[in-house]
Amino acid sequence: MSRVFRRAFSGLVTATLLAASAPGARAAPSAPAAGATYYVDAAQGNDSAAGTDSAHAWRSLARVNQTTFHAGEQLLLRAGGRWSGQLWPKGSGASGAPVTIDRYGDGANPRIDGGGAVADTVRLADQEFWTIRHLEVTNQAPATSTPGANLKDLRGIHVTGTGGRVLHGFVVDGVNVHDVTGEVNWIGGDTADNAPGIHFKTGWDRSKKTGGIVFDSTVANIGAPPATPTVLDGVTIQNSVITNTSFAGISVKQYSGDAPGAVATGWGSRTSAGDSKFTPHTNVVISGNHISQPGTAYGCNGVYLTGVRHAVVERNVVYRAGTSGIEAYFADDVTIQSNEVAETSQKANGADSNGIDADKATTKVVVQYNWSHGNGDGVLLCQFSFGDVVLRYNVLAGNTRYPLYLHSDKAAKAKVYGNTLYNDRGKNLIYGYGTSLASSYDITDNILYSTTAGASLTTSPTIRYDSNLYGGATLPVPAGDTHAVRADPQFTGAPDYAAGTPASGPRLTAAYGLRVRPGSPAVNRGVAISGNGGRDYAGAPLYTGKPDIGAFEVG
Repeated sequence: MSRVFRRAFSGLVTATLLAASAPGARAAPSAPAAGATYYVDAAQGNDSAAGTDSAHAWRSLARVNQTTFHAGEQLLLRAGGRWSGQLWPKGSGASGAPVTIDRYGDGANPRIDGGGAVADTVRLADQEFWTIRHLEVTNQAPATSTPGANLKDLRGIHVTGTGGRVLHGFVVDGVNVHDVTGEVNWIGGDTADNAPGIHFKTGWDRSKKTGGIVFDSTVANIGAPPATPTVLDGVTIQNSVITNTSFAGISVKQYSGDAPGAVATGWGSRTSAGDSKFTPHTNVVISGNHISQPGTAYGCNGVYLTGVRHAVVERNVVYRAGTSGIEAYFADDVTIQSNEVAETSQKANGADSNGIDADKATTKVVVQYNWSHGNGDGVLLCQFSFGDVVLRYNVLAGNTRYPLYLHSDKAAKAKVYGNTLYNDRGKNLIYGYGTSLASSYDITDNILYSTTAGASLTTSPTIRYDSNLYGGATLPVPAGDTHAVRADPQFTGAPDYAAGTPASGPRLTAAYGLRVRPGSPAVNRGVAISGNGGRDYAGAPLYTGKPDIGAFEVG
Protein backbone atom coordinates (compact mmCIF):
# COMPACT_ATOMS: atom_id res chain seq x y z
CA MET A 1 0.00 0.00 0.00
CA SER A 2 1.12 3.56 -0.63
CA ARG A 3 3.36 5.28 1.83
CA VAL A 4 0.54 7.73 2.45
CA PHE A 5 -0.98 5.42 5.02
CA ARG A 6 2.23 5.32 7.01
CA ARG A 7 2.09 9.00 7.72
CA ALA A 8 0.26 10.38 10.71
CA PHE A 9 -2.22 12.96 9.63
CA SER A 10 -3.49 15.44 12.08
CA GLY A 11 -5.41 18.56 11.63
CA LEU A 12 -8.39 19.91 9.91
CA VAL A 13 -9.83 22.69 7.99
CA THR A 14 -12.08 25.60 8.75
CA ALA A 15 -13.12 28.87 7.23
CA THR A 16 -14.86 32.21 7.46
CA LEU A 17 -18.43 32.96 8.43
CA LEU A 18 -20.18 36.27 8.74
CA ALA A 19 -21.97 36.81 11.98
CA ALA A 20 -25.65 36.25 12.58
CA SER A 21 -27.12 38.60 15.19
CA ALA A 22 -23.73 39.77 16.46
CA PRO A 23 -23.38 42.69 18.89
CA GLY A 24 -21.62 45.84 17.86
CA ALA A 25 -17.95 46.08 16.94
CA ARG A 26 -15.58 44.79 19.58
CA ALA A 27 -11.86 44.95 20.09
CA ALA A 28 -10.08 41.82 18.91
CA PRO A 29 -10.26 39.30 21.76
CA SER A 30 -7.21 37.71 23.23
CA ALA A 31 -6.17 34.23 22.10
CA PRO A 32 -7.77 31.31 23.94
CA ALA A 33 -5.81 29.39 26.54
CA ALA A 34 -3.93 26.27 25.44
CA GLY A 35 -6.14 23.21 25.22
CA ALA A 36 -9.33 25.19 25.71
CA THR A 37 -12.69 24.27 24.18
CA TYR A 38 -14.89 27.05 22.80
CA TYR A 39 -18.64 26.82 22.13
CA VAL A 40 -20.81 28.67 19.62
CA ASP A 41 -24.62 28.73 19.77
CA ALA A 42 -26.45 30.60 17.00
CA ALA A 43 -29.68 30.90 19.00
CA GLN A 44 -28.71 31.35 22.66
CA GLY A 45 -25.08 32.46 22.56
CA ASN A 46 -23.60 35.83 23.49
CA ASP A 47 -20.41 37.20 21.98
CA SER A 48 -19.63 38.94 25.28
CA ALA A 49 -19.54 35.60 27.08
CA ALA A 50 -16.37 33.64 27.77
CA GLY A 51 -17.30 30.92 25.29
CA THR A 52 -15.61 28.26 27.39
CA ASP A 53 -18.68 26.18 28.22
CA SER A 54 -22.03 25.50 26.58
CA ALA A 55 -23.87 27.74 29.07
CA HIS A 56 -21.66 30.69 28.10
CA ALA A 57 -21.29 30.12 24.37
CA TRP A 58 -20.42 32.68 21.75
CA ARG A 59 -23.05 33.46 19.15
CA SER A 60 -21.57 34.66 15.88
CA LEU A 61 -19.04 33.60 13.33
CA ALA A 62 -17.58 37.09 13.46
CA ARG A 63 -16.60 36.42 17.06
CA VAL A 64 -14.95 33.16 16.05
CA ASN A 65 -13.14 34.79 13.15
CA GLN A 66 -11.51 37.30 15.49
CA THR A 67 -9.93 34.52 17.51
CA THR A 68 -6.51 32.93 17.07
CA PHE A 69 -6.58 29.27 18.04
CA HIS A 70 -3.66 27.17 19.18
CA ALA A 71 -2.55 23.56 19.35
CA GLY A 72 -5.02 21.16 20.91
CA GLU A 73 -7.93 23.59 21.12
CA GLN A 74 -11.48 22.85 19.99
CA LEU A 75 -14.17 24.99 18.39
CA LEU A 76 -17.59 23.39 18.82
CA LEU A 77 -20.74 24.61 17.06
CA ARG A 78 -24.10 23.67 18.49
CA ALA A 79 -25.97 20.97 16.58
CA GLY A 80 -29.01 22.32 14.78
CA GLY A 81 -27.51 25.81 14.61
CA ARG A 82 -27.42 27.80 11.39
CA TRP A 83 -25.14 30.66 10.41
CA SER A 84 -24.73 32.78 7.29
CA GLY A 85 -21.48 34.05 5.83
CA GLN A 86 -17.93 32.82 6.26
CA LEU A 87 -16.11 30.84 8.94
CA TRP A 88 -12.40 31.68 9.05
CA PRO A 89 -10.86 31.01 12.47
CA LYS A 90 -7.22 31.99 12.73
CA GLY A 91 -4.13 30.25 14.05
CA SER A 92 -2.64 26.79 13.69
CA GLY A 93 -2.36 23.57 15.62
CA ALA A 94 0.68 21.34 15.94
CA SER A 95 1.62 17.80 15.04
CA GLY A 96 -0.43 15.52 17.27
CA ALA A 97 -2.44 18.47 18.59
CA PRO A 98 -4.56 19.94 15.79
CA VAL A 99 -7.16 22.61 16.20
CA THR A 100 -10.48 20.81 15.82
CA ILE A 101 -13.80 22.14 14.60
CA ASP A 102 -16.73 19.91 15.51
CA ARG A 103 -20.29 19.93 16.85
CA TYR A 104 -21.83 19.54 20.29
CA GLY A 105 -25.32 18.59 21.40
CA ASP A 106 -28.08 16.66 19.67
CA GLY A 107 -29.64 17.39 16.31
CA ALA A 108 -28.55 18.09 12.77
CA ASN A 109 -24.99 19.07 11.95
CA PRO A 110 -24.39 22.82 12.35
CA ARG A 111 -24.96 24.54 9.01
CA ILE A 112 -23.05 27.40 7.45
CA ASP A 113 -24.50 29.08 4.36
CA GLY A 114 -22.22 31.21 2.24
CA GLY A 115 -25.17 32.26 0.07
CA GLY A 116 -22.87 33.13 -2.82
CA ALA A 117 -21.85 36.28 -0.92
CA VAL A 118 -18.40 34.96 0.10
CA ALA A 119 -15.88 33.13 -2.05
CA ASP A 120 -15.34 30.44 0.59
CA THR A 121 -17.90 29.43 3.18
CA VAL A 122 -15.20 27.79 5.31
CA ARG A 123 -11.65 29.01 4.80
CA LEU A 124 -8.13 28.35 6.04
CA ALA A 125 -5.21 30.32 4.60
CA ASP A 126 -1.53 29.81 5.46
CA GLN A 127 -2.58 27.74 8.47
CA GLU A 128 -1.82 24.13 9.38
CA PHE A 129 -2.85 21.21 11.59
CA TRP A 130 -6.61 21.63 11.45
CA THR A 131 -9.37 19.03 11.65
CA ILE A 132 -12.91 19.85 10.49
CA ARG A 133 -15.74 17.50 11.35
CA HIS A 134 -19.52 17.27 11.17
CA LEU A 135 -20.41 20.53 9.44
CA GLU A 136 -23.04 21.18 6.79
CA VAL A 137 -21.70 23.69 4.27
CA THR A 138 -23.31 25.41 1.28
CA ASN A 139 -22.45 28.34 -0.98
CA GLN A 140 -25.28 28.83 -3.45
CA ALA A 141 -25.79 32.13 -5.22
CA PRO A 142 -29.44 32.89 -5.98
CA ALA A 143 -30.55 31.72 -9.41
CA THR A 144 -31.59 34.19 -12.07
CA SER A 145 -33.72 33.88 -15.18
CA THR A 146 -30.54 33.11 -17.15
CA PRO A 147 -29.16 29.61 -16.49
CA GLY A 148 -25.54 29.78 -15.32
CA ALA A 149 -25.55 33.52 -14.66
CA ASN A 150 -25.32 32.90 -10.90
CA LEU A 151 -22.12 30.86 -11.18
CA LYS A 152 -19.16 32.62 -9.56
CA ASP A 153 -15.75 32.01 -8.00
CA LEU A 154 -17.18 29.99 -5.10
CA ARG A 155 -16.16 27.09 -2.86
CA GLY A 156 -17.62 25.33 0.13
CA ILE A 157 -14.48 24.46 2.12
CA HIS A 158 -11.23 26.01 0.91
CA VAL A 159 -7.73 25.43 2.28
CA THR A 160 -5.07 27.52 0.60
CA GLY A 161 -1.77 29.31 1.09
CA THR A 162 0.45 31.98 -0.44
CA GLY A 163 3.36 32.12 1.99
CA GLY A 164 5.82 29.84 0.22
CA ARG A 165 6.19 27.18 2.91
CA VAL A 166 5.03 23.64 3.68
CA LEU A 167 1.73 23.46 5.55
CA HIS A 168 0.94 20.16 7.25
CA GLY A 169 -1.87 18.15 8.69
CA PHE A 170 -5.40 18.66 7.37
CA VAL A 171 -8.37 16.37 8.00
CA VAL A 172 -11.89 16.93 6.69
CA ASP A 173 -14.13 14.23 8.12
CA GLY A 174 -17.86 13.57 8.07
CA VAL A 175 -18.93 16.86 6.50
CA ASN A 176 -21.87 17.48 4.18
CA VAL A 177 -21.08 20.00 1.44
CA HIS A 178 -23.80 20.73 -1.08
CA ASP A 179 -25.16 23.30 -3.51
CA VAL A 180 -22.04 25.29 -4.35
CA THR A 181 -22.56 27.33 -7.52
CA GLY A 182 -18.97 27.66 -8.70
CA GLU A 183 -18.17 28.82 -12.21
CA VAL A 184 -16.75 26.39 -14.75
CA ASN A 185 -13.42 27.48 -16.22
CA TRP A 186 -11.79 25.13 -18.73
CA ILE A 187 -8.04 25.09 -19.40
CA GLY A 188 -8.29 25.21 -23.19
CA GLY A 189 -10.97 24.76 -25.82
CA ASP A 190 -12.73 27.35 -27.94
CA THR A 191 -14.11 30.57 -26.51
CA ALA A 192 -16.93 30.28 -29.04
CA ASP A 193 -18.34 27.69 -26.63
CA ASN A 194 -18.48 30.17 -23.74
CA ALA A 195 -21.83 30.48 -21.99
CA PRO A 196 -23.04 32.13 -18.79
CA GLY A 197 -20.91 30.67 -16.00
CA ILE A 198 -18.78 28.65 -18.46
CA HIS A 199 -15.46 29.95 -19.82
CA PHE A 200 -12.97 28.26 -22.13
CA LYS A 201 -9.26 28.90 -22.65
CA THR A 202 -8.68 30.35 -19.20
CA GLY A 203 -5.31 28.64 -18.75
CA TRP A 204 -3.98 26.50 -15.95
CA ASP A 205 -4.11 28.59 -12.77
CA ARG A 206 -7.48 30.18 -13.46
CA SER A 207 -9.29 26.93 -14.30
CA LYS A 208 -10.95 24.15 -12.29
CA LYS A 209 -10.60 25.74 -8.84
CA THR A 210 -14.20 26.01 -7.68
CA GLY A 211 -16.41 23.42 -6.03
CA GLY A 212 -17.27 21.63 -2.83
CA ILE A 213 -13.88 21.04 -1.12
CA VAL A 214 -10.79 22.69 -2.63
CA PHE A 215 -7.18 22.43 -1.47
CA ASP A 216 -4.82 24.63 -3.48
CA SER A 217 -2.07 27.21 -3.34
CA THR A 218 -1.37 30.48 -5.09
CA VAL A 219 0.86 33.53 -4.71
CA ALA A 220 0.16 37.02 -3.39
CA ASN A 221 1.71 38.71 -6.43
CA ILE A 222 1.74 36.75 -9.70
CA GLY A 223 4.39 39.09 -11.09
CA ALA A 224 6.76 38.47 -8.16
CA PRO A 225 6.20 34.98 -6.73
CA PRO A 226 8.20 33.78 -3.72
CA ALA A 227 11.26 31.62 -4.24
CA THR A 228 9.44 28.53 -3.00
CA PRO A 229 5.82 27.38 -3.33
CA THR A 230 3.23 26.69 -0.72
CA VAL A 231 2.97 22.91 -0.40
CA LEU A 232 0.11 21.21 1.41
CA ASP A 233 1.37 18.01 3.05
CA GLY A 234 -0.90 15.47 4.68
CA VAL A 235 -4.41 16.07 3.39
CA THR A 236 -7.20 13.63 4.31
CA ILE A 237 -10.77 14.05 3.10
CA GLN A 238 -12.95 11.21 4.31
CA ASN A 239 -16.41 9.94 5.19
CA SER A 240 -18.10 12.98 3.71
CA VAL A 241 -21.03 13.65 1.37
CA ILE A 242 -20.55 16.19 -1.42
CA THR A 243 -23.56 16.94 -3.63
CA ASN A 244 -24.25 19.30 -6.53
CA THR A 245 -21.10 21.39 -6.39
CA SER A 246 -19.39 22.97 -9.38
CA PHE A 247 -16.79 22.83 -10.85
CA ALA A 248 -15.72 19.80 -8.80
CA GLY A 249 -16.69 17.78 -5.78
CA ILE A 250 -13.13 17.58 -4.43
CA SER A 251 -10.16 19.35 -6.03
CA VAL A 252 -6.47 19.45 -5.08
CA LYS A 253 -4.34 21.78 -7.20
CA GLN A 254 -0.89 23.39 -7.23
CA TYR A 255 -0.01 26.84 -8.65
CA SER A 256 2.09 27.09 -11.82
CA GLY A 257 2.19 30.75 -12.95
CA ASP A 258 0.59 30.83 -16.39
CA ALA A 259 -1.89 33.71 -16.13
CA PRO A 260 -1.30 36.90 -18.17
CA GLY A 261 1.39 38.92 -16.41
CA ALA A 262 2.48 36.02 -14.22
CA VAL A 263 6.04 34.81 -13.74
CA ALA A 264 6.05 31.12 -14.57
CA THR A 265 7.07 28.90 -11.66
CA GLY A 266 6.36 25.43 -13.02
CA TRP A 267 5.50 24.20 -9.52
CA GLY A 268 2.22 22.64 -10.61
CA SER A 269 3.08 21.42 -14.10
CA ARG A 270 5.60 18.91 -15.49
CA THR A 271 7.76 18.92 -18.59
CA SER A 272 9.29 15.52 -17.79
CA ALA A 273 9.10 12.82 -15.15
CA GLY A 274 12.19 14.30 -13.48
CA ASP A 275 11.21 17.97 -13.80
CA SER A 276 13.02 19.70 -10.92
CA LYS A 277 10.58 22.63 -10.88
CA PHE A 278 7.61 20.38 -10.19
CA THR A 279 6.77 20.85 -6.49
CA PRO A 280 3.46 19.12 -5.81
CA HIS A 281 1.27 18.78 -2.77
CA THR A 282 2.05 15.54 -0.97
CA ASN A 283 0.43 12.69 0.90
CA VAL A 284 -3.21 13.09 -0.05
CA VAL A 285 -5.92 10.60 0.97
CA ILE A 286 -9.49 10.82 -0.34
CA SER A 287 -11.44 7.97 1.20
CA GLY A 288 -14.98 6.82 1.90
CA ASN A 289 -16.79 9.82 0.40
CA HIS A 290 -20.03 9.96 -1.58
CA ILE A 291 -19.74 12.55 -4.35
CA SER A 292 -22.72 13.13 -6.63
CA GLN A 293 -23.77 15.81 -9.11
CA PRO A 294 -27.25 14.74 -10.29
CA GLY A 295 -28.91 18.09 -9.67
CA THR A 296 -26.54 20.43 -11.50
CA ALA A 297 -25.68 20.83 -15.16
CA TYR A 298 -22.34 22.35 -14.09
CA GLY A 299 -21.02 19.74 -11.65
CA CYS A 300 -18.03 18.29 -13.45
CA ASN A 301 -15.17 16.29 -11.93
CA GLY A 302 -16.00 14.25 -8.87
CA VAL A 303 -12.34 14.16 -7.79
CA TYR A 304 -9.65 16.24 -9.51
CA LEU A 305 -6.03 15.77 -8.45
CA THR A 306 -3.35 17.85 -10.10
CA GLY A 307 0.04 18.88 -8.82
CA VAL A 308 0.10 16.03 -6.29
CA ARG A 309 2.53 13.28 -5.31
CA HIS A 310 1.74 10.22 -3.14
CA ALA A 311 -2.05 10.14 -3.26
CA VAL A 312 -4.65 7.45 -2.61
CA VAL A 313 -8.26 7.71 -3.76
CA GLU A 314 -10.22 4.78 -2.39
CA ARG A 315 -13.65 3.46 -1.49
CA ASN A 316 -15.52 6.50 -2.79
CA VAL A 317 -18.75 6.62 -4.75
CA VAL A 318 -18.78 9.13 -7.60
CA TYR A 319 -22.23 9.37 -9.19
CA ARG A 320 -23.45 11.41 -12.16
CA ALA A 321 -20.47 13.72 -12.30
CA GLY A 322 -19.55 15.50 -15.51
CA THR A 323 -16.37 15.15 -17.58
CA SER A 324 -14.50 12.75 -15.26
CA GLY A 325 -15.42 10.87 -12.12
CA ILE A 326 -11.84 10.65 -10.83
CA GLU A 327 -9.00 12.38 -12.71
CA ALA A 328 -5.26 12.66 -12.10
CA TYR A 329 -3.30 15.31 -14.04
CA PHE A 330 0.32 16.44 -13.56
CA ALA A 331 0.67 13.88 -10.76
CA ASP A 332 3.07 11.24 -9.47
CA ASP A 333 2.47 8.08 -7.42
CA VAL A 334 -1.32 7.99 -7.39
CA THR A 335 -3.37 4.91 -6.47
CA ILE A 336 -7.05 4.87 -7.43
CA GLN A 337 -8.68 1.80 -5.93
CA SER A 338 -11.95 0.22 -4.80
CA ASN A 339 -14.12 3.09 -6.00
CA GLU A 340 -17.50 2.96 -7.68
CA VAL A 341 -17.87 5.49 -10.49
CA ALA A 342 -21.23 5.57 -12.25
CA GLU A 343 -23.08 7.53 -14.92
CA THR A 344 -20.55 10.23 -15.69
CA SER A 345 -21.82 12.41 -18.55
CA GLN A 346 -20.82 15.47 -20.56
CA LYS A 347 -21.66 18.70 -18.74
CA ALA A 348 -20.93 22.41 -19.03
CA ASN A 349 -20.00 22.06 -22.72
CA GLY A 350 -17.16 19.71 -21.81
CA ALA A 351 -16.12 16.94 -24.19
CA ASP A 352 -15.44 14.00 -21.87
CA SER A 353 -17.56 11.62 -19.83
CA ASN A 354 -15.20 9.06 -18.32
CA GLY A 355 -15.28 7.18 -15.04
CA ILE A 356 -11.53 7.33 -14.32
CA ASP A 357 -8.84 9.26 -16.19
CA ALA A 358 -5.05 8.97 -15.94
CA ASP A 359 -4.33 12.18 -17.81
CA LYS A 360 -1.43 14.42 -18.83
CA ALA A 361 2.04 13.86 -17.36
CA THR A 362 1.01 11.33 -14.72
CA THR A 363 3.52 8.74 -13.53
CA LYS A 364 3.34 5.70 -11.26
CA VAL A 365 -0.44 5.63 -11.49
CA VAL A 366 -2.20 2.44 -10.38
CA VAL A 367 -5.91 2.01 -11.12
CA GLN A 368 -7.18 -1.17 -9.44
CA TYR A 369 -10.28 -2.89 -8.02
CA ASN A 370 -12.69 -0.22 -9.28
CA TRP A 371 -16.30 -0.70 -10.46
CA SER A 372 -16.89 1.70 -13.36
CA HIS A 373 -20.32 1.49 -14.96
CA GLY A 374 -22.80 3.49 -16.97
CA ASN A 375 -20.30 6.21 -17.91
CA GLY A 376 -19.48 7.39 -21.41
CA ASP A 377 -15.99 5.86 -21.14
CA GLY A 378 -15.19 3.36 -18.41
CA VAL A 379 -11.52 4.33 -18.16
CA LEU A 380 -9.65 6.93 -20.21
CA LEU A 381 -5.87 6.60 -20.58
CA CYS A 382 -4.97 10.10 -21.74
CA GLN A 383 -1.33 10.49 -20.74
CA PHE A 384 -0.36 13.37 -22.98
CA SER A 385 3.35 14.27 -23.05
CA PHE A 386 4.46 11.25 -21.01
CA GLY A 387 3.31 8.88 -18.31
CA ASP A 388 2.95 5.34 -17.07
CA VAL A 389 -0.09 3.58 -15.66
CA VAL A 390 -1.15 0.13 -14.48
CA LEU A 391 -4.81 -0.76 -14.95
CA ARG A 392 -5.60 -4.03 -13.20
CA TYR A 393 -8.45 -6.03 -11.67
CA ASN A 394 -11.17 -3.53 -12.46
CA VAL A 395 -14.67 -4.27 -13.76
CA LEU A 396 -15.89 -1.95 -16.51
CA ALA A 397 -19.49 -2.55 -17.60
CA GLY A 398 -22.43 -0.78 -19.19
CA ASN A 399 -20.35 2.13 -20.44
CA THR A 400 -21.94 3.71 -23.49
CA ARG A 401 -19.02 4.90 -25.65
CA TYR A 402 -15.60 3.30 -25.02
CA PRO A 403 -15.24 0.87 -22.11
CA LEU A 404 -11.47 1.46 -22.44
CA TYR A 405 -10.31 4.55 -24.33
CA LEU A 406 -6.64 4.60 -25.43
CA HIS A 407 -5.66 8.24 -25.97
CA SER A 408 -2.07 8.71 -24.76
CA ASP A 409 0.99 10.19 -26.44
CA LYS A 410 3.93 8.19 -27.75
CA ALA A 411 6.08 8.56 -24.63
CA ALA A 412 3.44 6.98 -22.36
CA LYS A 413 3.21 3.31 -21.37
CA ALA A 414 0.26 1.35 -20.02
CA LYS A 415 -0.08 -2.15 -18.61
CA VAL A 416 -3.66 -3.38 -18.72
CA TYR A 417 -4.22 -6.80 -17.16
CA GLY A 418 -6.70 -8.86 -15.20
CA ASN A 419 -9.72 -6.68 -15.99
CA THR A 420 -13.24 -7.62 -17.05
CA LEU A 421 -14.73 -5.42 -19.78
CA TYR A 422 -18.43 -6.07 -20.35
CA ASN A 423 -20.08 -4.18 -23.19
CA ASP A 424 -23.85 -4.29 -23.38
CA ARG A 425 -24.57 -0.71 -24.46
CA GLY A 426 -22.17 0.37 -27.19
CA LYS A 427 -20.24 -0.51 -30.32
CA ASN A 428 -16.76 -0.61 -28.83
CA LEU A 429 -14.65 -2.47 -26.29
CA ILE A 430 -11.18 -0.93 -26.63
CA TYR A 431 -10.82 2.15 -28.81
CA GLY A 432 -8.10 4.57 -29.85
CA TYR A 433 -7.16 6.53 -32.94
CA GLY A 434 -4.52 8.70 -34.57
CA THR A 435 -1.21 9.43 -32.88
CA SER A 436 -2.51 7.80 -29.68
CA LEU A 437 -1.89 4.46 -31.37
CA ALA A 438 1.87 5.09 -31.16
CA SER A 439 1.77 4.78 -27.38
CA SER A 440 2.65 1.46 -25.76
CA TYR A 441 -0.23 -0.60 -24.35
CA ASP A 442 0.18 -4.16 -23.03
CA ILE A 443 -3.29 -5.74 -22.81
CA THR A 444 -3.11 -9.14 -21.09
CA ASP A 445 -5.35 -11.59 -19.20
CA ASN A 446 -8.53 -9.56 -19.68
CA ILE A 447 -12.05 -10.80 -20.35
CA LEU A 448 -13.33 -8.80 -23.33
CA TYR A 449 -17.05 -9.48 -23.68
CA SER A 450 -19.65 -7.80 -25.85
CA THR A 451 -23.28 -8.40 -26.58
CA THR A 452 -22.78 -6.40 -29.79
CA ALA A 453 -21.20 -8.23 -32.73
CA GLY A 454 -18.07 -6.64 -34.16
CA ALA A 455 -17.44 -4.31 -31.21
CA SER A 456 -14.14 -2.58 -31.94
CA LEU A 457 -10.80 -3.69 -30.53
CA THR A 458 -8.32 -1.15 -31.81
CA THR A 459 -4.95 -2.48 -32.91
CA SER A 460 -1.58 -0.97 -33.81
CA PRO A 461 2.06 -2.11 -33.80
CA THR A 462 2.43 -0.77 -30.24
CA ILE A 463 -0.74 -2.33 -28.80
CA ARG A 464 0.12 -5.82 -27.61
CA TYR A 465 -2.75 -8.23 -26.93
CA ASP A 466 -1.92 -11.49 -25.16
CA SER A 467 -3.92 -14.23 -23.43
CA ASN A 468 -7.25 -12.42 -23.39
CA LEU A 469 -10.65 -14.10 -23.52
CA TYR A 470 -12.97 -12.86 -26.26
CA GLY A 471 -16.62 -13.71 -25.63
CA GLY A 472 -20.24 -12.91 -26.32
CA ALA A 473 -21.05 -11.84 -29.86
CA THR A 474 -18.43 -12.45 -32.52
CA LEU A 475 -15.47 -10.14 -31.95
CA PRO A 476 -12.57 -9.16 -34.22
CA VAL A 477 -9.84 -10.94 -32.25
CA PRO A 478 -6.48 -9.17 -32.78
CA ALA A 479 -4.13 -11.27 -34.88
CA GLY A 480 -1.26 -10.63 -32.45
CA ASP A 481 -3.00 -12.43 -29.59
CA THR A 482 -1.61 -15.88 -30.30
CA HIS A 483 -2.88 -17.17 -26.94
CA ALA A 484 -6.41 -15.83 -27.36
CA VAL A 485 -9.29 -17.75 -25.83
CA ARG A 486 -12.45 -17.52 -27.92
CA ALA A 487 -15.24 -18.76 -25.68
CA ASP A 488 -18.20 -18.02 -23.44
CA PRO A 489 -16.64 -16.94 -20.12
CA GLN A 490 -19.59 -18.48 -18.24
CA PHE A 491 -20.46 -15.58 -15.98
CA THR A 492 -22.35 -16.49 -12.84
CA GLY A 493 -24.96 -13.80 -13.48
CA ALA A 494 -25.20 -10.20 -14.66
CA PRO A 495 -23.99 -6.87 -13.27
CA ASP A 496 -26.28 -4.76 -11.10
CA TYR A 497 -26.12 -1.14 -12.21
CA ALA A 498 -27.73 0.48 -9.15
CA ALA A 499 -25.19 2.92 -7.71
CA GLY A 500 -24.03 3.07 -4.11
CA THR A 501 -25.59 5.54 -1.69
CA PRO A 502 -24.10 7.56 1.17
CA ALA A 503 -25.32 4.82 3.51
CA SER A 504 -24.04 1.85 1.49
CA GLY A 505 -20.80 3.25 0.13
CA PRO A 506 -19.40 1.74 -3.08
CA ARG A 507 -21.43 -1.31 -4.15
CA LEU A 508 -18.42 -3.23 -5.40
CA THR A 509 -20.26 -6.52 -5.02
CA ALA A 510 -22.73 -5.37 -7.70
CA ALA A 511 -20.09 -6.51 -10.20
CA TYR A 512 -19.95 -10.04 -8.77
CA GLY A 513 -22.39 -11.25 -11.42
CA LEU A 514 -19.38 -11.09 -13.75
CA ARG A 515 -17.47 -13.71 -11.80
CA VAL A 516 -16.91 -16.84 -13.84
CA ARG A 517 -17.88 -20.38 -12.93
CA PRO A 518 -15.26 -22.91 -11.84
CA GLY A 519 -15.40 -24.65 -15.22
CA SER A 520 -15.01 -21.43 -17.22
CA PRO A 521 -12.56 -21.33 -20.12
CA ALA A 522 -11.01 -18.33 -18.33
CA VAL A 523 -9.72 -20.54 -15.50
CA ASN A 524 -5.99 -21.36 -15.58
CA ARG A 525 -5.57 -19.78 -19.04
CA GLY A 526 -3.79 -16.54 -18.16
CA VAL A 527 -0.12 -15.70 -17.88
CA ALA A 528 1.57 -14.85 -14.58
CA ILE A 529 2.43 -11.21 -14.04
CA SER A 530 4.88 -10.20 -11.33
CA GLY A 531 4.13 -7.30 -8.99
CA ASN A 532 0.41 -7.82 -9.55
CA GLY A 533 -0.80 -6.40 -6.23
CA GLY A 534 -1.40 -9.82 -4.72
CA ARG A 535 -5.22 -9.88 -4.92
CA ASP A 536 -8.08 -9.84 -7.40
CA TYR A 537 -11.11 -7.53 -7.60
CA ALA A 538 -12.90 -9.41 -4.80
CA GLY A 539 -9.83 -9.69 -2.55
CA ALA A 540 -8.92 -13.29 -3.35
CA PRO A 541 -5.17 -13.99 -3.40
CA LEU A 542 -3.22 -14.22 -6.66
CA TYR A 543 -2.68 -16.79 -7.87
CA THR A 544 -4.52 -19.99 -6.89
CA GLY A 545 -2.85 -22.42 -9.23
CA LYS A 546 -2.32 -21.08 -12.72
CA PRO A 547 -3.51 -17.52 -13.40
CA ASP A 548 -7.13 -17.00 -14.45
CA ILE A 549 -8.25 -14.48 -17.05
CA GLY A 550 -10.36 -11.53 -15.91
CA ALA A 551 -10.91 -9.57 -12.70
CA PHE A 552 -11.83 -12.58 -10.55
CA GLU A 553 -9.49 -15.43 -9.60
CA VAL A 554 -11.33 -18.75 -9.38
CA GLY A 555 -8.46 -21.16 -8.91
